[in-house]
This record gives sequence, structure tokens and C-alpha cells, in this order.
Amino acid sequence: MQGRYRDAWADAAGAQAALWERRRLERGYRERLALTDELLGRLERKNLAGEHDLDDDLRREIALALVELPARARGRFPAADTVQTALEGMFAVQEELLVPLRRMLRRERLVCSTWEGTVHGGDERRLASRVG
Repeated sequence: MQGRYRDAWADAAGAQAALWERRRLERGYRERLALTDELLGRLERKNLAGEHDLDDDLRREIALALVELPARARGRFPAADTVQTALEGMFAVQEELLVPLRRMLRRERLVCSTWEGTVHGGDERRLASRVG
């Protein structure tokens, strides 16, 4: 391949690599959210059962989950001794995880979406005549 075709292939390969990287990052954030969702479910069940203190097993699982999280999200979790404090901390962690995920999804939607606009005074008038 020569000249512009080689450049086009290189551009396509670069775009594909960027897409794979973006999807890898998105998948990582989704997996971390699923991990925190699982912990939230357990914490909520304990809270509904009236349990006040965190047991050692749940503390250990929270600690292991926090290691998997980005530093900013990990920093949102407080030192928790009670189920309620752990619940609030895990919600704060999820908020932090959702920020970059929303940004990724919004960017993808903007890049991949088609324009679905209508011409004011055009389409509406034609639809109104069919309905009315």
C-alpha cells in the first residue's frame, strides 16, 4: 500500500485501538460499579434487618473492594464502624465512579448518534393533517 491508502489504514487502526481502549475503560468502571452494587445490597439487607455494627467478613470484603477502586473513589469511603456509615460511604464511592462513566457514555452518544431533528413548520404540519 502506498501514500494515502497506507495513511487511511493507519488512521483506521488508530481509531479501532482507541475504541477498544475506551470500551476496556468503560467495562472496568462497570465492573467496579457491579462490585459496589453487590456490597450495597448486602449493607442494605443488614440495615433493614436492624443490624448496626459491621461484621468482620463484610469489613474484609469492603477493604478488598476498595483496593480495586481508583484512588478518588477509594478516598470517598470513610472509616466506617456502622452499617449506616458504610452505606453512605459506598453511595459516595458510586457517585465518584459514575462521573467518568457518564462522561464516556455521553461522548460515545454524541459521536455515534444520528441527527434526528425536524424542520419546524414542515413535518409537524404534514403529521397534523393526517391526524386531524
